[in-house]
Amino acid sequence: MDALRVGVPPELPGRILAALLTGFRQRYPEVRLDLLELSTAEQLRLLAERELDAGLLQHPVDVLGLELGPVIETPLGVVLPRDSPLATRPELTLADLAGEGLVLFPRAAAPDLYDTTLRTCWEHGFRPVRVVHARNPEFVLGQVLSGHGVAFEQGAVARKETRVVWRPLRDHPLIRRMSAAWPATVPHPAVRRLADLIAEVLGAEGVSSAAPVADGQRPWNAVFGRP
Repeated sequence: MDALRVGVPPELPGRILAALLTGFRQRYPEVRLDLLELSTAEQLRLLAERELDAGLLQHPVDVLGLELGPVIETPLGVVLPRDSPLATRPELTLADLAGEGLVLFPRAAAPDLYDTTLRTCWEHGFRPVRVVHARNPEFVLGQVLSGHGVAFEQGAVARKETRVVWRPLRDHPLIRRMSAAWPATVPHPAVRRLADLIAEVLGAEGVSSAAPVADGQRPWNAVFGRP
């Protein structure tokens, strides 16, 4: 059986992984989908070495030499302890988080996204008193519960633990952007079908928009509107 090797972020929820595997098997039983837990940086390296057929990348990222599927955008909110004074508010701004620490993925996992996240925090009045690194959702929850900082998520992590709450950020200053990506030359014949399925599954999780990349455009222009 032909195999399609695809990298996915380690923090991707299990229900999404199951939906991808089940959906792909039902639609394309002639191709085996092999999912590998890899950071965006690891996926880029393996895509360049042709050790992966496709990846699920977190933007912003330099995708020169790659093609992209639809870019799925999901607004992020704040995960914080239920007994925090901020938990009484229906929504927050980044400036409201002044004086808090931040639980964030390691920079090596996605350097561009890491820098963009911190820059956005600073520009909106939140300079974390400390940054604690965590990738595993359970580790994130532990750090938040122990008072080491707040975390930015789309809400799934908070549903795992009754002692934390999730609050939306006003005007959506932080948006998670993800898309399938694959080598532009001699791609696996099933990657475009996989990209459509990924967009469908991620879209069901609550999407602000899904923007396909136009032919002939550099991927980061299509996603971020740069000149």
